[in-house]
Amino acid sequence: MIFKEITDYRELIEISALAFSFEKIDQNELEELYEQLVEGGRLFYGTYDGETLVAGCVVYPYRMRLRESVVTMGGIALVCSRQDYRGKGGVRLLLSGTLESMRNLGYPVSVLYPFQRGFYRKYGWEVFDRWQLIKFSPSSIRDFDSGDIEARDMAFPDEESMEFYRRYASSKYNCVLRSEADWRDRLSPVWSSQVAKRVVRFTRKSEVVGLMDYSINQDRKEGGYFHSILTFACEEEKVRQAMFSYIKSLSHQVNRVHLFGPMNCEIWPYLYDKPDECQLREGSMIRIVDIMKLDGLKIDSPDVKIALKIEDAQCPWNAGGFMLKIGNGVLNLTRIPEEEARLEAGIGAISTVIGGRESLRRMVEMKLIKPLSGYNGEDIKRCDVFMNEPF
Repeated sequence: MIFKEITDYRELIEISALAFSFEKIDQNELEELYEQLVEGGRLFYGTYDGETLVAGCVVYPYRMRLRESVVTMGGIALVCSRQDYRGKGGVRLLLSGTLESMRNLGYPVSVLYPFQRGFYRKYGWEVFDRWQLIKFSPSSIRDFDSGDIEARDMAFPDEESMEFYRRYASSKYNCVLRSEADWRDRLSPVWSSQVAKRVVRFTRKSEVVGLMDYSINQDRKEGGYFHSILTFACEEEKVRQAMFSYIKSLSHQVNRVHLFGPMNCEIWPYLYDKPDECQLREGSMIRIVDIMKLDGLKIDSPDVKIALKIEDAQCPWNAGGFMLKIGNGVLNLTRIPEEEARLEAGIGAISTVIGGRESLRRMVEMKLIKPLSGYNGEDIKRCDVFMNEPF
């Protein structure tokens, strides 16, 4: 088998339709999705046995906030394989080849949404973000005065709205600084279980001060419709109240709202009663593609020097000894002899630490990073992690 770029996306349609159990009614939208991904500059990779496509995936070239910097991130999606080739190494070759291609393109990190953590952990990915799914009735929202803030529902964000979101995303959690192509992928296609995908822009004196995107979904279990809101972006409390007031106005159209938010999201001040349901959701996994490309990453953590030995079976360029130094909030990386290391870690464990999900010291305490002679409790602190970019 060989790894190479897929030049005709149609090769991937049948494999992915079977792998992800797309209903017949959605298969036209699946082809529309692939056409859109090609137009948006997404990358298609595959493993071939002769002329037969055995496994494939799509890589989204994103700009994502990581710690206090914005980096290029390869979002891996739609990983699938032929049923009659499973267990024969096609996906392993696919992921190894994709990692090398991303390295050549200059991507320091990659993120994916796993169907099973254990499967991708073998290839160096480890836990990244988590979030809340909060379900409530729009009629339970308190009454707020929107004042001079105006709301406009749109099929697609205008340039001012996209620029507002890019500024917002550059300083919040692990948001993606969405391009026009990213927004297009966000808002289409509309699947059979959905009625629409839209954006609401909030302005004050013609200046964009808030942005929300949503989908209207059929509730096939309980009947009726619900709104799913993944983007809820604003900086001011008055704007936030106006956004909740807008959601309240939807009470005649939808039975329930599903709001996706970070772990520190508190909505109780905006509701008369408690939410119907709050769920903790584990989200994506992260992997360092090329650790030396993280040199210069801004990290809000105390100054520290850590001599580390990294193991990485898929990406040998990440293996060996490294000195990780944080000074004045900036990460500096240099190569060192392995025998100088004071800690030993797999690439997945150090990816979780650099990504911010867990602190270095806690990973050592949990025996996910191995202390060696000379380790004195040095730490890299954790941070809030949340990526609201399903792909």
